[in-house]
Amino acid sequence: IVVLYTNDVHCGVDSNFGYAGLVSYKNKLLDEGNHVTLVDNGDAVQGEPIGTLSTGSYLIDIMNQAGYDLAIPGNHEFDYGMERFFELVRMAKFPYLSVNFMDLRTGEPVFAPYKILEYDGVKVAYVGVTTPKTFTASTPTYFQDEAGNFIYSFCQGEGGAELYNAVQTAVDAARAEGAAYVVAMAHLGIAAECSPWMSTEVIINTTGIDVMLDGHSHSVLDCERVKNKDGKEVL
Repeated sequence: IVVLYTNDVHCGVDSNFGYAGLVSYKNKLLDEGNHVTLVDNGDAVQGEPIGTLSTGSYLIDIMNQAGYDLAIPGNHEFDYGMERFFELVRMAKFPYLSVNFMDLRTGEPVFAPYKILEYDGVKVAYVGVTTPKTFTASTPTYFQDEAGNFIYSFCQGEGGAELYNAVQTAVDAARAEGAAYVVAMAHLGIAAECSPWMSTEVIINTTGIDVMLDGHSHSVLDCERVKNKDGKEVL
């Protein structure tokens, strides 16, 4: 089972090997007999002129053509306003996930917290997590109603416990549904300014996650191992 992931592309469709190279690599892996799932961990639709000129739609077109299976919203997915954000979500041929993007009017997550994919009988759960810093990293008024009341939340309670609990609830539900592995798709970051919502802090304060994919900090990590609440190593 191969999980290919992108994060913080910021419309750099031709940067490095680009989306074309990504698809070629994906097809190579498929030809070798692997199960391949392609996911994006946020900040895909904003950055370069191709995104600005189309308010994100060209990027969704490309991601649809590339065959993405899952995505999560990063903080910059909201930069074109909430109405446009939901238009882009509807354009996508893949679902968005997030345990902590909440609609305060209903008290429910806007998207499914996780999705289980099955590979020859092996169930793998993908859990989405969006940085609570989205409020300040995007435009706060986008998350308010006309009276200035916040109608959306990212589980941004002080100390991080609100976010950790939301993640743990989703992970536990996925495990109860038969997931043999849990992959967290996060847009949290590892810079000190991201605390108490760093991806490493989420690992330390939860159990049941096997792999944490992350974005936001634009850091390049080949692989690190962080011990979770039970002392088990998480990739």
